[in-house]
Amino acid sequence: MNRDAPRGTAGEDQDAALLRRLALVRERNDGALREETILAELLGRHSQNIRRIAAYSAHSLQPSAADLDDIVNAVFSRLAVALQRKLDFGKPFRYVVADNTEWEVTDFARRCKRREPEVYLAPEDFPDPAAPESPTLTEEATALYARILELGDRDQKFLSERMLLGLAPETIAERHGVRRGVVDTATSRALKVLLGSDAVEDVRKLRRPSEGEV
Repeated sequence: MNRDAPRGTAGEDQDAALLRRLALVRERNDGALREETILAELLGRHSQNIRRIAAYSAHSLQPSAADLDDIVNAVFSRLAVALQRKLDFGKPFRYVVADNTEWEVTDFARRCKRREPEVYLAPEDFPDPAAPESPTLTEEATALYARILELGDRDQKFLSERMLLGLAPETIAERHGVRRGVVDTATSRALKVLLGSDAVEDVRKLRRPSEGEV
């Protein structure tokens, strides 16, 4: 386990001093603002270390920068909950940080395994590059965007963020404050509407050979 920062007694002393201040503020009931400020300072000191541990531990999963940001924020949430329960962990706080980071990386790996397969269009839904009458990618994208605008407001937002912005379903769900399943259902429903639409059928007709063509 990589537990390398902050190194040495100085870092541990700073953590201990902040934990003492946090305990004092709570005892004196000095207000949530002071408590939040101290908590932010304590957790902020370990941000880069959390990121390094996560990047190392999740290396085989090739986490993106956004994934690492999510892990850091999730570890902060874990630590904030833990610090609400107690301030004395019987070991340097950096070890508590490292442990919670490892647990969050484990949860991240599980989430990766549970992710549903991406939605792929069938081969016949792609234009034949050899067909001179096939619409260009730009024309298809324009037609698709126009069709998306005809969907309901929420389905429109979900599908636009998924297909045009390339956002992951988890990210879309978080942006809109809904469950991942809600995004999947809405996206699947919207795709069925699009694939059954007149606009898509017109595109398919352009790709089909005319009578007498080989």
